[in-house]
Parts: sequence; structure tokens; C-alpha cells
Amino acid sequence: MPKEIFPSSSECDCGHESDFSENTIREAKAKSHRKKIFLGDSAADEHIIVFHKGEMIDILCPKRAVSQPKDRHLC
Repeated sequence: MPKEIFPSSSECDCGHESDFSENTIREAKAKSHRKKIFLGDSAADEHIIVFHKGEMIDILCPKRAVSQPKDRHLC
């Protein structure tokens, strides 16, 4: 299960770590109270962190072959 590493990082099941600024995560969590937010990192194998209702709920991993959502909103 993906996990959030306080204050502004997350780790995928595959071992990939995504690091963001604290302000970016704070804004994504705040916006996610209105709608799902998809936040992509800048790594070559882009992982997308999904926020909903103020919490990180999933990481979309290219290694898990999860299809990308069509309506993703990047911060």
C-alpha cells in the first residue's frame, strides 16, 4: 500500500519516492475537498499521487500498469 511520508513525500509500493514542497501538498489537500486531485512528479517514470477529501488515497504507478485517468487535474 502506498504511504505518505510526512511532511511532503510519498512512497509507492514499487519503492519510488515522490518529493514535493510542503506548500504544494498543502494546496493539493485543500483543493481535494472539492474534487479529486492528481499530482504528477517530474521523474522519468511519472507517478501520480491522488488526493481526495484532504487525504492521499493512492499512487498511480506505471509499473503497476494502472491506466491514467482522463480527467486528471495537476497542481
